Amino acid sequence: MKTVQVALVVDPNGSPLSPEKQLAVALSKALSKRTRVNSITLIGWPILLLRMEDSGGYLLFDETGRIDTTFNRTVLGDYEHYLNSFSKITSPDEFLNLVRKIPWTEPRGKESVRLKGVISDDITTLLKNPSMSLPVYILERKITEDVASLEVEEWKRLQDIVNSELNKIDEYVKSFIAISDTFIGRIAEERRRIESLYDQEIEKTREELEQLLKKRKPIAYEEVKKKVSEFAPKLSEIYGVIAKTRLDVEGGSVSQKQISSLESAKDKLMKDLEAQVNQALEPYRAEIRVYREKIDSLVAKKNQELAQVDSKLEASRNIVNEVKSALESVKELKKRELSELSSLARRTIYIDEKLEVILPFLVVKDEYGFTQVISPLMYRGRNRSLLGFGSKLDNMYSVIDEEKITSFSIPSVDLRDNVRGLRQEIEKGIDWLDEEGWKVRKLFEDFYF
Repeated sequence: MKTVQVALVVDPNGSPLSPEKQLAVALSKALSKRTRVNSITLIGWPILLLRMEDSGGYLLFDETGRIDTTFNRTVLGDYEHYLNSFSKITSPDEFLNLVRKIPWTEPRGKESVRLKGVISDDITTLLKNPSMSLPVYILERKITEDVASLEVEEWKRLQDIVNSELNKIDEYVKSFIAISDTFIGRIAEERRRIESLYDQEIEKTREELEQLLKKRKPIAYEEVKKKVSEFAPKLSEIYGVIAKTRLDVEGGSVSQKQISSLESAKDKLMKDLEAQVNQALEPYRAEIRVYREKIDSLVAKKNQELAQVDSKLEASRNIVNEVKSALESVKELKKRELSELSSLARRTIYIDEKLEVILPFLVVKDEYGFTQVISPLMYRGRNRSLLGFGSKLDNMYSVIDEEKITSFSIPSVDLRDNVRGLRQEIEKGIDWLDEEGWKVRKLFEDFYF
């Protein structure tokens, strides 16, 4: 298996500096606190990369065994049991009541699975700068390739479980829709039955009314004609008198008051006629009103019962949508779980089936017993200041993906200084920094050499 060492320091373009320059820049950061340093250890953290064929990404394993990844999986509710419980009910009301009682979005619990040695943080930016080998002290390897392979299988198994759960949720949704369609169909059928029942009764009553009208209209016609005929002589007489009187008024022989008196008599006679006609029609009207009231009552009852059924139909459709939405939210949760798992396979610059990458750190112990860890850096370039020293030293470097190395807990015991013996190489690096405008030699002489 190929082993690649990552650069401790790269230039602004991401290219590794030469070993002596890397040491000089990293040590300058370590000494920037101006505290006497007792020992500096250049360690190498071994990371195993195993390529996943389906995605082309790599699972990254901490070979020291200090880093693990815990995957928390939501255990789905017992949806199969919920769906089976619908087979015991028959009415839409029971269906609605049962659906409301089921905790569709509540899981049965959580399952935590530890993926031993798997690194969850995306540290690929730290691994993409292969360098000439540095004299690192490699930490003890505790995660073997065999152990890592078992964890790969566990990782795949978890993905299979979540994928299976996603498929099951789709099936649960289909089954629930099929079940709900059955009960909604029964409600719709009840609606059609009610509508048909009342429509038949209303139509029957209307036909009876039509038959009544056919019988009563000819009779009413004759009776009204008879009443009018009885009033005809009186009407003829009073209209004739009114005609003569109007002529007398025109001639000036009688007053307008007489005409008014005759008009009042005529109006009274017309009212009497109208009253007689209405009296003759009232028995027939009463019969018709009975039918009209019956029709109106049937229409009102029909609308009332249909409104109740429509309310139940709407409630059923709404609750079906709510359940679908609830299951969709569970599905989204599972998709996030699957994404969390699949994202552990990181893409890198490498194409090997498996390889080991050594990530370098400087572990610095000062005279006060404090330990400082220097992780991979980027050298920013020449010093543009006139002083070339002091507070501007921080401008020499920046940490690469500082937030991604918090999980790397560097051991601080049993680490011997393996840097002090590299003084000749360090001196070369200091000369180069001096040419770059960074006056750091005194730092080395005062606090390390």
